[in-house]
Amino acid sequence: MDIVDIVPVARGRVPADVLLKNCKIVNVFNGEIEEADIALFGKRIAGIGDYSMAHRTIDINGAYVVPGLIDAHMHIESSMVSPVEFAKAVLPRGTTTAIADPHEIANVLGLKGIEYMILSTEGVPLNLYIMLPSSVPATKMETNGATLGVINMIGFLEKHPRVLGLGEVMNYPDVINGDTESIAKIELLRHKYKKIDGHYPGGSGKDLNAYVAAFVRSDHECSNPEEAREKLARGMQILIREGSVA
Repeated sequence: MDIVDIVPVARGRVPADVLLKNCKIVNVFNGEIEEADIALFGKRIAGIGDYSMAHRTIDINGAYVVPGLIDAHMHIESSMVSPVEFAKAVLPRGTTTAIADPHEIANVLGLKGIEYMILSTEGVPLNLYIMLPSSVPATKMETNGATLGVINMIGFLEKHPRVLGLGEVMNYPDVINGDTESIAKIELLRHKYKKIDGHYPGGSGKDLNAYVAAFVRSDHECSNPEEAREKLARGMQILIREGSVA
């Protein structure tokens, strides 16, 4: 789509492809609910306001319109369904993007399991991105079906552009103690400008400083507000989740 095509639609001089009338728009930019129409052109929102011309008009009668929700950290395997069935379940409920860490299937099948997650979702309406599992196996005490080392990751990153970064670095003892394999994975991903997800329950003080110094930039394991505040103060992005190991 060229800019020259969408600009006259935005100005109301050319019909929109689809016009949603009488919307209550949850505006995430200013935190307000705005009553307006939404003019759509191709895959983009051309404009918000008072519009009348369109090839197709849908009156949604004051229903709320929100941006697609992004699940920033999840494991499709935990849902006990295939990636395609997962997409069928979450899309109608507003989740349009999911960032998955397939470390469970990787623990069994290695790179083949990760490739299955990627290839089976080609063309699916859900935007599915992958964080490359950092801890396969999770610890040296685990009996695993596959091992994912830094040498396995190099070619995989070039082959699959939907890999956004390194999945939750749950083996935090190795990171803060300078384990060469764990650090090498982080170095590989960060030098390719990829994200590094964290997993450090109870992390605090100088050990937390060491974890953050290793370029880990998020955490979803805060158990109380104090822990979240400390990690936030160290520059980490805090993901708040409702989860259970039961």
